[in-house]
Amino acid sequence: MRDDEPAAGTLPYVEVTDEAYAAQAAAGFTVREFGFAVLLSGRCPRCDHTMTSTVVDELFRRETPAAAPDPGYRTVLCECEADHPSRPAGLRGCGAYWTLRLEVEA
Repeated sequence: MRDDEPAAGTLPYVEVTDEAYAAQAAAGFTVREFGFAVLLSGRCPRCDHTMTSTVVDELFRRETPAAAPDPGYRTVLCECEADHPSRPAGLRGCGAYWTLRLEVEA
C-alpha cells in the first residue's frame, strides 16, 4: 500500500461531517504560517489520505462582503488527490468537512 492510500479501502465521495473529524485534524495536522495564509497539512480524518489546505485571512473583491462569522473558526474540506467514486467533476477530496478554531500568533 502506498502512503497516500487509505487503510480501509476507497470511500465514495459523500459530503459529510462528524465531531470527531475536527478533533482528529486538530491533533494530527501541522500548521505553517505564511503572512496572510495558513497551510494545514495532515491526513483526512475520514478517508485517511494525505491532504493540504490553504486558509487565507481575507479575500478581496469589489462588492461589500456580508458580515463574517467569528474569524477564528474556519471550515476545512478534504482536498486529497485520491480518487473517490461518485465525486462530481472538478472537485477534490472525499467530501468530508469540519470546523477548526485557528489561533495564529500575531
